[in-house]
Amino acid sequence: MTAPAAKLSGPNWSLYAPFLPVIIVFLGSLVFAFAKSSSLERDMRIAVTQNMLWVVSQTQMELHALGHATALPDRNPDRIAQRFDLTISRLNLLRRGPQARYLADIGHLATVQDMTNALLALDPMVNGHDDQQHDALFALIDALHPQINRIANDVMITDWDRAAARLDAYRSTQQLIILAVVAAFVAALALSGLLLWKQRQLHLAELQTLRTTKMLEQERDVALMYRDFAAIVSHQLRTPLSLIDSAIHRLVRQGDDVTAQDVLARRAIVTEAIGRLTRLSDTVLLLARLDNAQLEADFAPLSMHDAARAILTEAQASHPDRTLRLSCTDSPVTAMGDLHLVSHVLENLVSNAIKFSPPDRAVELRVFAQGKEVACAVTDQGPGIDPADEPHLFTRYHRGKTNKEGAGLGLALARSLAELQGGRIGFRTWQGKGSVFTLWLPRA
Repeated sequence: MTAPAAKLSGPNWSLYAPFLPVIIVFLGSLVFAFAKSSSLERDMRIAVTQNMLWVVSQTQMELHALGHATALPDRNPDRIAQRFDLTISRLNLLRRGPQARYLADIGHLATVQDMTNALLALDPMVNGHDDQQHDALFALIDALHPQINRIANDVMITDWDRAAARLDAYRSTQQLIILAVVAAFVAALALSGLLLWKQRQLHLAELQTLRTTKMLEQERDVALMYRDFAAIVSHQLRTPLSLIDSAIHRLVRQGDDVTAQDVLARRAIVTEAIGRLTRLSDTVLLLARLDNAQLEADFAPLSMHDAARAILTEAQASHPDRTLRLSCTDSPVTAMGDLHLVSHVLENLVSNAIKFSPPDRAVELRVFAQGKEVACAVTDQGPGIDPADEPHLFTRYHRGKTNKEGAGLGLALARSLAELQGGRIGFRTWQGKGSVFTLWLPRA
């Protein structure tokens, strides 16, 4: 009883899980404060001078355009009148609302008013259009240019001075926010540490009376886990587990002293078992990622000749006594897909073909292009697929009459992976003669 008691006296970390959100909330607040403050500072730097400078710049441009219109050899009265009205409208905009208050603060509101009055005194709509009037207007505009340039310069200097002051004040505020959040985070850590310590003390105090209940719950959970898991893959795990566990532990104990000879000595015993378990674990993990929409294809042009050759080379190494053939076209065949996902599909199709073909019959992998698609067709010479099984061939956990082994996941996953890459899987079968499964992918 000593060993079980020692194990039960250890911490049950699940009891501490409710305190984890406290740390996450405060850490999230810290990150949020950094992100928002940086975003605000960036926005201030970008937009700090865009408003007032834009209005003054537009006024400068209209005044320049009016001067240009009055200086032309062939003066156009309509063009001069249009430019005059636009210039007056820009000056009026400077004399209203926040622009007027801004100009008053820097001492230029009266200057803008004087410029407006001087221009209105030479309004072509009132005084008419003649060379003397246009010459007077041109001379006035030439005199007003230095004034509007001075206003623009002062606006720019004032805006940058104010922006610098705001940024300095903002940095101070930012530091206070960061310090406050850090202080709150530290306080939360301290509080969580105290609560964890109290919770651990309570747990240790109640451990003796809860020992039997915990053991029963653990046994029940283990039984449920094994029941659910065994319903799918138990027959694939029983036999090889002891061999795999022994071989791996012996290799691990040897550490850096493991040699290629050591690995080869155990390879013949566990290769097939490891292959099945690896394929099963990959299948389960990929299905889980598919179900949770966490699997994305990394598309790139793929040489299907190279991909097929790699799959057959690996399969030949695992089944040296089997005849595996690769048939390719002379010209390169390139598909658009994810090499890892394509390899998983082909590995599944080739593995199935080897499993269902008699040992003395060949398995063929044929690569070819057809229209806008690339095909990898795997042909076996097995018993074929029972007609009753064909509608359920790609259904999860379905095992046909001729397939009493396996978890019934391989073909379901293969079709999902093909569709994820914009492809498909087709098949044809002949009773007593064999089947051909074809992976179709978009041509690159």
